[in-house]
Amino acid sequence: MSKTKIAIIIVCYNGRDYLPDCLNSLKKQSLEPDQIIIVDNASTDQSVDYISENFPDFKLIKNKKNQGFAQSNNQGIDFALKNNPDFIFLLNQDTICDQDCLEQLANTARKGKKIFAYQPLILCWPEKNQIQTSGDKMHFLGFGYSGDYKKLITENQKLKTSITYASGAAMFINVQALKEVGLLDHDLFMYHEDLDLCLRARFLGYDIVLVPQAIIYHKYQEGIPKHRWYWSERNRLLTLLKFYKFKTLILIFPAWLFMEMGVLFYSLMTGWFSLKIKSYFSVLYYLPKTLRKRKRIQKSRKITDQELSQYLESKFDFAGFTHPLLKYIVNPIFGFSWKILKKSIWW
Repeated sequence: MSKTKIAIIIVCYNGRDYLPDCLNSLKKQSLEPDQIIIVDNASTDQSVDYISENFPDFKLIKNKKNQGFAQSNNQGIDFALKNNPDFIFLLNQDTICDQDCLEQLANTARKGKKIFAYQPLILCWPEKNQIQTSGDKMHFLGFGYSGDYKKLITENQKLKTSITYASGAAMFINVQALKEVGLLDHDLFMYHEDLDLCLRARFLGYDIVLVPQAIIYHKYQEGIPKHRWYWSERNRLLTLLKFYKFKTLILIFPAWLFMEMGVLFYSLMTGWFSLKIKSYFSVLYYLPKTLRKRKRIQKSRKITDQELSQYLESKFDFAGFTHPLLKYIVNPIFGFSWKILKKSIWW
């Protein structure tokens, strides 16, 4: 059997404190990757100097400005494809790979049929007995979040293999499938780009799976900064416009409007109201381009919205974001609403 060719791509932005653990863990892999490509987004914390001095055999692409997570990964992918890899592994700078992580992913991927991407089991750091994500989930109103966050591994002996989408923190991609699906949507800049990519793959009939025996630790930071709210809200709306059929958009509109009022009020109370308004204007600006993307996606899709609805969630369960209103009002209301709406989607 020929050796599996793997290219690892890491987007770096002021990651000097994270890089030693991340890059050294790659050096210790039982299955050695063919390429490790680091795309630096104009870091100002000596990240570039550290990489150049300590890992001269890694390919370093230096951007003069922050190109965003999606476009920088695309830069790395374009470079990697010149070497004809079998798989591309998108990896966050704030992760640590178990020694046999790549080997476990590659062994599983060799057996896969019609699978676009594989996600390792991502655990917390330093609480290594807790899950950071066992596969990301999507709320029916477009919110993406970590699956089984902070649950103990012993509580999840039977993890679901087929997942809604793989976290961009560690996504092991089949290159042949990637050539059909396409690269990340650089217009999203950051957040939801992993959801968008996996949905496009699923619309073409590919599956996305978890490989629980492949382990990665993620130095995930709880809390949602204001800039993340902006990009997440903007990209959530663009995602809904691209993937749902118009019948579904009309069906969920009352629930969407109710949620928008709640998000607006919350943004006003927590100081990012102007960013929420800015996200609406950005959606309008990108609307013509988004509708063209929508046309291509809808024309080539191989699954129905009824099939898609089986992957959608009714409750919010965001990492690091808890509030009594979510538990006692929002989740019960939207859970009941989705139970009814889901049964109404026959198209």
